[in-house]
Order: sequence, then structure tokens, then C-alpha cells
Amino acid sequence: MLRARSKLMLFYLISSLSLFTAFAAWGQGIPLAISGKSLTGEKLSLELERSQLEQLPQTSLSTNLPWLEQSATFQGVRLLTLLEHLNLSVSKLKLLALNDYSVVVSHDYIKQYNPLLAIRQDGQYLKVRDYGPYWIIISLNEHPDAAATEHLANMVWQLAHIEAH
Repeated sequence: MLRARSKLMLFYLISSLSLFTAFAAWGQGIPLAISGKSLTGEKLSLELERSQLEQLPQTSLSTNLPWLEQSATFQGVRLLTLLEHLNLSVSKLKLLALNDYSVVVSHDYIKQYNPLLAIRQDGQYLKVRDYGPYWIIISLNEHPDAAATEHLANMVWQLAHIEAH
């Protein structure tokens, strides 16, 4: 009986350590997958870590959003800056979330609203439970018309993959 209890305790200990390791890795950040074709026609498929995104020129914007109780300041890289940095050929972008939600936006839409690929909110890294790890933000203060439902649907949170078409 004592031996069976020891084996059971060892099993629970190993299981707990496995879960702890998995959650620790999850907390270090989820890479952003990007795919498409370069301006020269080469296929591009890569994953950028949060630290790599932070190496690009960073922008801050403050805005009110319907999902938040008060105005927030977001930091990250402009979507246009990311596309230019990667030399992606883009007429449309498909933005996919961790939960398989997706939208398609045109390059003209991106130029008009200049969305931010947010990495931080009020100085803190975005977490999955708080719309992260990446969130597409359009400033409603700068673009009040973007408060319409069809625009709000383009502010993909828990962004996991960008496909350039």
C-alpha cells in the first residue's frame, strides 16, 4: 500500500512538473507566424519572437476601446512598418487568431487606418488572457469612424498568424 502511494505521489509530481514547464514556456511568449511572398517573388514563412518584433521601430498610441473600461496606451510596431521591413508583397492580409478567428483586410485599409501590432498595454506585455500576445489596434481617437462594427472586427486580438496575399 505504501509503495503504491509513493508511486502515485511520484506520478503527480512528474505531471505537475510537466504542466509547470509547459506554462512557463507559454509565458515566455508565443511567436508570430508570418507567411507570404516577398516583393521579389520568394516565398516567406517565418516566426518572429516578441523580442524580434521589439527590435523594429516602436510606436505608442492611446485610445479608448469598447472592450476596455478606460483609455489605454499600447506599444508595438505599426503593421505597415512590419510589412515594409519584411519586403512583403501585399494586396490583402489575412489575420488569424489563436482561436481560429480570422479577417481579411486590404492593403489600402492598412494604409488608411495604420493599425498597430500591439505588444504591450500600459507598459505590460499583453498576455493571452488579456487579448495578447499580439493585438491589432486602430486608434479610435484618430479614426472615430473605426468604432463601427465592421472595423472593430478587424482589431484581431490573440493574433497568431499573418498571411500576406
